[in-house]
Amino acid sequence: MECLIPDILFTLLGHKSEILQCIVDNDSNFTDDEYMILNTEDKQLLKCFLNLAEEYQKLNTVIVSFNRLQSIYSESESSKRGLYFEAFVNGMLIALKPYRNCINDIEKDLSNNKENKCLLTETLRKIEQHKPLIVAVNNILDQIELSQLHGGQILNLIHEVVCMEFLDSKNQLSLIFNQCLQVLISQLNTFFARGMIFDPHSEFFIESKYSKSKKEFKQFSLIPSLMPSFVPLSTASKITRIGDVIKSLQHSNDQSSLINYKDISIQLYGHKKDELFSDLFNLVNVPLFTKNEFVQVIDKFYDVVDEYMLKASFNNDSFGYHMKLVRDFYLLGNGEFYKHFLNKMCSLSLKSEHSLRAIKVAFINTAQDIKMHKSVNQLFGFSSLENEEADETTWTKIKVTFETKWPLQFIFTSSVQENYSKLFAFLSRIKRVQTNLHTIWIEKKSKSYEINAHNVQLKTKLSFLIDTLYSYLQMDVIEDEYFLLLEKLTNANDFQSIKHIHDIFQTNIMRDSFLFMEEIYLGFNRILDMCENYCRYMTDITAALNPQYKQCFDELHLFFTKKPNKLVSLINIIRKIHVTPKPNQFIVRLNYNYWFLQTISCDA
Repeated sequence: MECLIPDILFTLLGHKSEILQCIVDNDSNFTDDEYMILNTEDKQLLKCFLNLAEEYQKLNTVIVSFNRLQSIYSESESSKRGLYFEAFVNGMLIALKPYRNCINDIEKDLSNNKENKCLLTETLRKIEQHKPLIVAVNNILDQIELSQLHGGQILNLIHEVVCMEFLDSKNQLSLIFNQCLQVLISQLNTFFARGMIFDPHSEFFIESKYSKSKKEFKQFSLIPSLMPSFVPLSTASKITRIGDVIKSLQHSNDQSSLINYKDISIQLYGHKKDELFSDLFNLVNVPLFTKNEFVQVIDKFYDVVDEYMLKASFNNDSFGYHMKLVRDFYLLGNGEFYKHFLNKMCSLSLKSEHSLRAIKVAFINTAQDIKMHKSVNQLFGFSSLENEEADETTWTKIKVTFETKWPLQFIFTSSVQENYSKLFAFLSRIKRVQTNLHTIWIEKKSKSYEINAHNVQLKTKLSFLIDTLYSYLQMDVIEDEYFLLLEKLTNANDFQSIKHIHDIFQTNIMRDSFLFMEEIYLGFNRILDMCENYCRYMTDITAALNPQYKQCFDELHLFFTKKPNKLVSLINIIRKIHVTPKPNQFIVRLNYNYWFLQTISCDA
């Protein structure tokens, strides 16, 4: 049996020995004398050696073939397997080194002690100490091949196996995991330093998301299937936000010239930069890596970025200034501006569709008339919510956009500006109807002919209703929420808090302005439709001959006088709302001194 020892050791190192295989298989090519040198016990030992050798040969074949492909065909099959598989193979080579050293040590002992007989059972005992590791690595390799795992999926599988293994194999398997983890750390290093993704084989759990709009800074999105289990969704979202911040900062610093990535990272992380990246790279050296260590490091990066954004938001009262613009222009807080603006558009305000160019010109001219700083009106743009390239749009579909300073793009996103546009469309429509009703009444009163009493009563009710609705929206909803927003901002201690406070502000004013209550919102829009028809009827000299206008006028009378009428039904729906007390404040204003509802009841 001792004469077979060189073949046994050769086989255990991953090579095939035909002699040993033939002996185990009782091959007839061997003479009886050669076969009889092994007894049953020796044959059983030999089978154990060959079983272990077969397990290792699978791994050795991958290691050798992969490294050979790497050296000869560096851009061929080996590169298609990806960086994580390459790291896995390198990790196998490192983790199995104690096994190879064990065999080499046995060979040295035999060469140094030629007179002593080799105890095969003792040799097998030494070798089989490494069997659990070899079997575990083989299982990992089988799962990778069977499930065609890729990138972060490989990293996740190894992490799960490491967490489940016993201590003896855990340390060696951790070496494989650390090799794969180095790939992830390198990718995160590039991402956090430059806002770029190094991912030649599409293995990273973050991908670039290019937007058609140059003003949109949302550049990255998650790929859940490639996310390792030790990366919680909240942490992954923080990683993408950091990348978005870096991209937007690069864009805001200089859109035309080459960007110095080093300057960006120093600007963003400041004196904490070296410490942060040191902590990131040290994750590879953690003896038994856990999710907590990873999350803590990402949180450190995120906190520093958030702190920088917070300071930038309050620098020169940047956020406060932008909110004032929102209040003044999106929410019609600048009464003087809109008084002149609507006067310029009086000829357009009764039309169903409007030229966007005319709206833009009226906006600019109004800004010049009231001596508004040019930098303010240049911030605003108009388009259609349905089609940004359209030449004309309805008032209910006007989209207003305005430029923001960094980092407020992350607060005033495209969806946020779209919500403000819906508010603007609703408020501006109410304001236009209110202005037209007052203007028509002044013009008719100045004429020297008798005004129909029914028209007088109808106009009074319409004006009171629209005035009350507009006062409620401006005073009870927008003004209250705006000052509540400013109060909450004094306690904001991070950028996400600012964003959260603003999001609550916008949600509250949209809710209390009935935009989330479809039946009420549509009801008020029907009232505005009727008011616009009334204004057309009163201003169009051919209206008396137009059956369409006459029908609308009659419907408007029925709206107040028919029993039960739609307005009372609308008020009853508002009364039943218990989400917040504010909608009921509208009814309190409307029915002040019980005049309005009594008037409707009397008419009915």
